[in-house]
Amino acid sequence: MLRVFARGGSEVACEAPTALWYDLESPTDAEEADVEETLGIDVPTPAERAAFEESARYYEEGDALHLTATLLGRRDDGPFVSGAVTFILAQGKLVTVRQVRPRAFEIGQGRASARLESAQTGADVLLALIEGAAERLADLLAEATRDANTLSAQVFSEAESPDLRTALRELGKISALASLAHDSLTSLQRLLVYARASKGKYDLKDQRLSALARDVGELERIAEAMQPRLSYLQDAMLGLINAAQTNVLKALSLATIAFVPPTLIASIFGMNFDAMTWFRHDWGPWVGFALMIAAPAVLFGIAKWRRWF
Repeated sequence: MLRVFARGGSEVACEAPTALWYDLESPTDAEEADVEETLGIDVPTPAERAAFEESARYYEEGDALHLTATLLGRRDDGPFVSGAVTFILAQGKLVTVRQVRPRAFEIGQGRASARLESAQTGADVLLALIEGAAERLADLLAEATRDANTLSAQVFSEAESPDLRTALRELGKISALASLAHDSLTSLQRLLVYARASKGKYDLKDQRLSALARDVGELERIAEAMQPRLSYLQDAMLGLINAAQTNVLKALSLATIAFVPPTLIASIFGMNFDAMTWFRHDWGPWVGFALMIAAPAVLFGIAKWRRWF
């Protein structure tokens, strides 16, 4: 899908002279060709956008600056996914190529929308989108931190016994989101370093770039600090699950001590050998009952003495 926006956020035709931002979302070959013909640029292929080496993500081609970042978004209102988003600055205009749907790209929604509407150049649009993406990542990290704190309070609470399996699934979702956010912030940090090196040629404002670099760097440190905390919480939950399983095994062991010896004695008394004449005496059943009670009692005493439970 191709959407073209002019100053103020109004949508225009691809060939309009007032066009400022060309947004290609999961574009077709025809849509890519229209943008390439209009601006005289080369739109990178999906394989080129997915590359991780810096030479494929940050480069100049002719009079166009290509910058690629990994941003969080959604596909068809599903869970968060990360995907490559390429920004191309050429002739004072911006082209974005993406497969995901970051919140910052939604005109009329979110805090980035006001900055997009006041943008005068493609460089302004680029900075507004990156600012919106950084703000969205900050919100997601704050939400993940709150969820992790709530989950930690539930897991370590003495007043209630949470469902540890459900809690472990929730922790997995939080950890996955935090990891995706960290990867996105790392890519944004690398993008900003290259953008600052090319700021003069493409009218990128140094003050906004510096502020963005500081904000993204701080968010990256927060995301890094979350990783060991989430790992500790995961280890603690797995330890609690193992402790619960150990308690189950203890209960099964106690049941074994209680029922196996009487079952063995009853089996012996059920034998019909002629040599076992004392089983036929009147006092024989009472001896059997006494042994059935004494055997588990002795085993319980030994287990208690050895502190097996």
